[in-house]
Amino acid sequence: MKIRLWLLLSLFVTAATWLYVYRILGPWRHYVNVEIGTMKADLGDLYTPWVASRELLIYKRNPYSPEVTHEIQMAFYGRVITQPPGASAEAAVDEQRFAYPVYAIFFLAPTVHWTFAAVQTWVLVVLALLTASGVLLWFDTLHWLPSWPAIAAVVLFVLSAPPVIQGLRLRQLGLLAGFLLALAAWCVSRNYLWTAGVALALSTIKPQMMVLPLLWFLCWALGDWRKRWPLIAAFSCTLAALVGAGELMLPGWPRYFLEGLQAYRKYTYRPPLFELALGNIAGVILSGAVFIGLLALAWHNRKETGDSRQFTMTLAIFLMASMLTMPLLPLFNQLLLILPALIVLRDWESLRAPARYAFIALLAWPSVTSAVLLFLFSPRSYPSSRILLLPSLLSLFLPFILPLLLIRRHNLGIPASTDNGDIQQLPGN
Repeated sequence: MKIRLWLLLSLFVTAATWLYVYRILGPWRHYVNVEIGTMKADLGDLYTPWVASRELLIYKRNPYSPEVTHEIQMAFYGRVITQPPGASAEAAVDEQRFAYPVYAIFFLAPTVHWTFAAVQTWVLVVLALLTASGVLLWFDTLHWLPSWPAIAAVVLFVLSAPPVIQGLRLRQLGLLAGFLLALAAWCVSRNYLWTAGVALALSTIKPQMMVLPLLWFLCWALGDWRKRWPLIAAFSCTLAALVGAGELMLPGWPRYFLEGLQAYRKYTYRPPLFELALGNIAGVILSGAVFIGLLALAWHNRKETGDSRQFTMTLAIFLMASMLTMPLLPLFNQLLLILPALIVLRDWESLRAPARYAFIALLAWPSVTSAVLLFLFSPRSYPSSRILLLPSLLSLFLPFILPLLLIRRHNLGIPASTDNGDIQQLPGN
């Protein structure tokens, strides 16, 4: 009965949140950005890399060039963007530059002859399927396989979480990188090190998301080089092939990419969460201390096997540290927290009631507020404030709360074995 209730609850959550997105949030975004804003069309995060792929692969044009950037800006704004002198990142207009490594175009190569409307539709389906598949891979990596209704409930909760909703709505390639990271961790747990190395290399299409997780995989591989060298070999060879193929397509692309990143930081840079919460100096000091702690933790656990609890726990810590110390403020980057959240669920019985209630509140908040706002507002009846962003509010605190929950779980002790557990390990049981 409890399994069925959880599945029904997850269906309600999914229906409420996605109905809210399509009936209220989406039209409101269009109203704010296009009807009363500066945009000609709100095309999401996919349009720029798709145009870059088409221009390079079909017309042999440099996707980092001002000419291609201006064409993209015309589609977004109907004009070429010129930043005001001395404009801060908060006041600057997003220039919509192509800010990926050039080999990201290989993922979009099959779509360059499609219409953008078709690309939007199919990429949404593909990214949703990859995200759901990534959750299943994380389950297996943790050696935690509840009954299928419990797994289905968790997958639906993930697909209706504000970070994933934002990523899907924008068609963010970060969701693809998140799946590749889950695939790499699963391959390591099964000792498929060659495949893991390939997946990690492909995930570098989002380097700012992957830099700290890659550091842990590197330290782990060095912990037993004689057995684990295929991971580094596959990663290095695949990355070299990607960089080399990009060089053949666009000679000198790393220089264009780095120049674009420098410009990109001027109009989109948001400080890491530590700096945002504590200020620049304190935030940098704490980030440095966390980085040193990560290196010590990685070195301490470098000899653990790939299918051990210590391996996945260390990876989870690196993922949480990425959210706190790297400039990953956009909400969709929180897909890195799927693994830590699943560990909290797996070890649910080791949490005291206050910690459980806090986590349940985080899970319930988006759907409850979405349902309330659906009742209060109808399409075109928009409030003047940003109250319609309320469902995402508590998600901003998740990177701070999850580490506390995991520390609390550790202090209370972990059950001797939760492998192949059932729904009793989910909240409320």
